[in-house]
Parts: sequence; structure tokens; C-alpha cells
Amino acid sequence: MRIALPALALLALTFVPHESAGAQNTQGVLGPGLYVFQTRLDEATCEADSNSGFVTSYFAAIDGVPGSTTMTMKLQNSQFWPEWQLNIASDGTIRATARNGALEQSATMRPNGSRFTGRGFRTYDQTVRGQRRRCRMEYDALLRKLHE
Repeated sequence: MRIALPALALLALTFVPHESAGAQNTQGVLGPGLYVFQTRLDEATCEADSNSGFVTSYFAAIDGVPGSTTMTMKLQNSQFWPEWQLNIASDGTIRATARNGALEQSATMRPNGSRFTGRGFRTYDQTVRGQRRRCRMEYDALLRKLHE
């Protein structure tokens, strides 16, 4: 099979490693790859069932430049929160945020062995007893790579 020279040059550019903006913008705890992101509901307002312990599991594709302190997480099976922004601090703490219009969701997770664990919340509007209210659900959060 013959590949035209311009196509070959474009293919080569695709795999050239990107340089980071400096040491302050690098980290070594989270890399691109396939992960599982799980939430376990344990607190809620607006008369929601906060003691349910309901666990939701998502297939998460984390994309970005290895070592970067910012990446994106795409939840393949999430209808309402499909894309998240990740910020990784120098101590390995991950702050994940997602928006759906005026609604927001956020989780903060820290390294815990081979996984990341922490807490998160989501907010949404709901009518409760005839009044429109801003509601909040809180959950335990887990992020784990599928395979090393």
C-alpha cells in the first residue's frame, strides 16, 4: 500500500509528543485511558431518597496529554453528564466538573492505592410541594483504571 507524502507527513505529526508548558503544569498520577467512574448516593435535599446507597457506574474515557494537569473525561453511558473537565493538583487531587445548562456536578477525589476516592455533588431544579427549589445530591466517588 502506498501513502502519499502529504498524508504520511500528517500522520507523523499526529504522534509527535507535545511539550508541557513547564514543571508547574505536569503531574504523574493520572494519565489518559479507560476508567470506571462510580457514584454512591448518600445525601440529598428536596425529599429525595438520600439513604438509598444507589450506585451508578460509568465507562469513562479520559483524554489529554500524558502529564498534563488538565484533561477531559467522557462518560460513555451518561445521558445528562457526558463530558467532564479534570484538573489535577500537584498533590494528586482530581477536581472533576461537569455542566448541563444551568446544572452542575463536581467531584473531588484523591489517590487511594490504585484508585481515586472522594466526594461529589450534583445540583438540579425541582418543584417540591408546588415551589421551585434548587436541590442537591451528594455521593461518594470512585475513579479506577480498567487495566494497567
